[in-house]
Amino acid sequence: MLAAFVPLFLAVSVAMMGMGIISPIMPLYVRSFGVGGVGLGAVFAAFSVSRFVLGPVAGVLSDRIGRKRLIVWGLGLYAVVSVLYIIAQNLWQMGAFRFLHGVGSILVTPIAQAYVGDLTPVSREGRITNLFYASMFAGMALGPLVGGYLVEGWSLEAPFYAMGILSLLALIGVARWVPDDGGQRPGTAPRAAPHLGAALRAPAVLAIIVYFATRGLWRQSFNSFWPLLADANGHSESAIGLVLTGYLVGEGLFQIPFGYLADRFRRLPQIAVGGLLSPLPMFFVPLVRSVEGVVALSVAMGVGSALGRASVLAIRTQLGRSHGMGTLAGIQNSAFAIGQMLGPIAAGAVFDAFGVEAPMYFGASLGVVGGACAVVLFAGGADLWRRLRIPVHRPVRIDREP
Repeated sequence: MLAAFVPLFLAVSVAMMGMGIISPIMPLYVRSFGVGGVGLGAVFAAFSVSRFVLGPVAGVLSDRIGRKRLIVWGLGLYAVVSVLYIIAQNLWQMGAFRFLHGVGSILVTPIAQAYVGDLTPVSREGRITNLFYASMFAGMALGPLVGGYLVEGWSLEAPFYAMGILSLLALIGVARWVPDDGGQRPGTAPRAAPHLGAALRAPAVLAIIVYFATRGLWRQSFNSFWPLLADANGHSESAIGLVLTGYLVGEGLFQIPFGYLADRFRRLPQIAVGGLLSPLPMFFVPLVRSVEGVVALSVAMGVGSALGRASVLAIRTQLGRSHGMGTLAGIQNSAFAIGQMLGPIAAGAVFDAFGVEAPMYFGASLGVVGGACAVVLFAGGADLWRRLRIPVHRPVRIDREP
């Protein structure tokens, strides 16, 4: 098992660092084409459109043909897109290339999550799944910081070259050292036959969809418009990267210990606290002028997100044994993508109507409401399904370790 974990964790971490490198400058790069808030939001949404449409399809496909080859294809597409961004001449090309970037993303992160789920022993869903997420966040946390300094030291295009190089390195690592999984590996649990319809009828799956969709809404509102707020306040590109890194550091540092908590204690209270508290610091972002203060708020958002998501991921891994690891990972990422898709567009409209601070208040409000709805569904979803007379396929105890 270790022979598969280590190279997969390292390769995905490197790929996520490449993606993170471009995050602090993407809004500024797109704005250089002279677009407004809605145009900026539409380009960001293009990434999520492909993730939303293809997420469940890629997940089911990986359950049928294996994970490794899809991950390699996705990393190759990352490398190609990094060059396409640089040669983009107009907003439509940026949107198209952003769409392709989303296709590559849906072939990497959820499929790698499913690969890890295949190897995860029963009753260790929280710690193993969240250890993998911590490796992702380690790469993503370094990315924005490095990207900001690359822009200041070289050019606005330099982070895209860096993303391409890192994606190629990750591709080589997966192709060379991650074992092929076209067939069932000895010592792992048999894969469930993927059945998308049955998965969508499970009440806990609906709760996962709501949780990640609303989380995508408020997170992408912050990622898309904090750089513009920072620019209006006179902060540098490296300061923008530092704030985005702060969120990922908060997530990365606490993802592993919160994974252990998810395996040892009731999961629903952890989802409630984390899901509701993670978006609250966004309310204060427009009121804080110092970079250090916004970094502290960003870290707090990351810690809250890690607490709620640790238990949700453990539940998703449990459900994957019944419905297919790839299928569940695809559904999760598709739900997150629809939030990422709608968040920038809605926040862009708010930006155009009310100014640069408004997306922060808008995103925070959506996050609190969405977190509350997800907790209600996790707590009473099965009763709701029974009242609606919708058949539930293989219910799983979600509130604690089985």
